[in-house]
Amino acid sequence: MPKVPQKIQTIVWVVSILLGLVMGTIAALIWAEVFSLGESITPSDFIALGILIAIAPPSIAFYIDSHWREGIDSNLPNLLRDIADAQRTGLSLPRAITESSKRNYGPLTPELKKMAAKISWGIPFDQAMRSFTNYADTELNNRAAILILEAQRSGGVIEDIFDSAQKHVEDILALKKERLGQMKPYIWIIYAAFFIFLLVIVVLFQTFFYPMSEMYLEFQDVGFGGQSMGLPPQILASYTILFLHMTIIEGLFSGLVAGKMGEGKASAGLKHSTIMVLVGWISYKIFIELRLLTINIGGF
Repeated sequence: MPKVPQKIQTIVWVVSILLGLVMGTIAALIWAEVFSLGESITPSDFIALGILIAIAPPSIAFYIDSHWREGIDSNLPNLLRDIADAQRTGLSLPRAITESSKRNYGPLTPELKKMAAKISWGIPFDQAMRSFTNYADTELNNRAAILILEAQRSGGVIEDIFDSAQKHVEDILALKKERLGQMKPYIWIIYAAFFIFLLVIVVLFQTFFYPMSEMYLEFQDVGFGGQSMGLPPQILASYTILFLHMTIIEGLFSGLVAGKMGEGKASAGLKHSTIMVLVGWISYKIFIELRLLTINIGGF
């Protein structure tokens, strides 16, 4: 996957939020009865759609960029090891980098080849190295670049320094992988909690709210009037809107918490938020608003 520059991510955020606000404006106009799109399309649908539009494109951009950065970091130890091995054969540091550029290091390869070409054109090594780090600007790669530049200036047994750097990077990646493995069960717990929340709402509507609303209408039909029992339609409609908004909020913030716990960044949870909001909205339309499917529990 290619790198997504910060400028592009900012543009994606701005455009997505503006489109989300447009959806919110349409929802407000429908609520104000300026126009109507039919009973099956409600203002809450535009709110859910607006939130999805606001978070889905940035989540995709962030995922692509994160995947690219992971590829940079995962290939970095191999690059450091190969540079050290090349130097042991008697090659200079710029020459070792040139030879290493002929191998495949995933996302590192294109920029490594550019740096090797710049060195061959006579561009100073430190300038070519800084250009390389400006593009492949992950935290680990920046550390490795500083180490390479300092090693190139100081001289000495540089290959030993590269070996130490390679082991250090591998240790950091191993710790990161271990942490992600330990936190992954908590991400699944968050998903489970959200789906249980959604299931409880669906069961509550299908086994309590809708039967109570039907009871109210039956009492109206037999002429009880003000003494009717059950749930009036307007109150049922309010509950429907309220619980849909609760579902959207639950999905949005549960996803952000999952990203913070699992990857250390709330922005990494945008993909989880997108999935939860989308599943919650579709489930709500199918099981509650349109009642296309029913869930039978305990003979209800």
